[in-house]
Amino acid sequence: MAKASSMPPSYPLTSGRSVFFIADAHLGGEDKTTDQAKESALCDLLDYLRGRASELYLAGDLFDFWFEFRAATPLQHLPVLNALSALAESGTFITFLGGNHDYWAGSEFERRTHAVVSRDPITVTHFERKLFIAHGDGLPSGDWSYRVLKTIIRSGPAIAAFRFLSPSVGFAIARWVSDLSTIGQARIDRAIPPMRQFLFDKLDEGFDAAIVGHVHAPRLWKHNGGTAVIVGDWMINRAVVELDADGFHMLRWEKGGLVPTDPAGPDTP
Repeated sequence: MAKASSMPPSYPLTSGRSVFFIADAHLGGEDKTTDQAKESALCDLLDYLRGRASELYLAGDLFDFWFEFRAATPLQHLPVLNALSALAESGTFITFLGGNHDYWAGSEFERRTHAVVSRDPITVTHFERKLFIAHGDGLPSGDWSYRVLKTIIRSGPAIAAFRFLSPSVGFAIARWVSDLSTIGQARIDRAIPPMRQFLFDKLDEGFDAAIVGHVHAPRLWKHNGGTAVIVGDWMINRAVVELDADGFHMLRWEKGGLVPTDPAGPDTP
């Protein structure tokens, strides 16, 4: 299991402040007006976190598609990239965990944002809590067809072959694949129970907390003395999770600030 890398030493890290998590913005995945609203709100949040966040975890699918092609890396969403860079320069350590839509982020993303990219789940410690953090796709039991597909598309040969495509062709393929996996409430409802069980299993392994994205529904459960968290999505819910010395707080970005939300749902045991 990969661990988070070290922040480049030129940026002074903040300390003693909260750790934040966001996931599933799917920038570029909706119509222009909706996408602009998501991006603008996200930039406002990133600006808000300056001086407040010691660390920020982007828990996958920040983009509906990101790939660094051989010919060029399409630089969409420059305001977000610039806002991430400014946040890093202010002293926040940013970790980007690749999701099923943006697993292929790499050195170009790191260069533009000063974030550290991890393509695997990570184990870190904050506030004397041992945390497991991942995007979450393909981790619960079942869904073997997706697991096989995941192994193929993340393989070295597949990535090398895709890199030789022109960005316009690559994005057209990605858009077609994304349109095949429309996220609806029924699909979310089916995904929650197996993800909850996966998180509980991680807590049983000895983690103090297990945190994932992927399932577009903010959830928090207590189990075996630990905390299981589904971050929820930025795409619709504008969900944010904060960890401080008192524990986890489920929040929502609203009118220029963070407000508490109730993560409980009918799936809560």
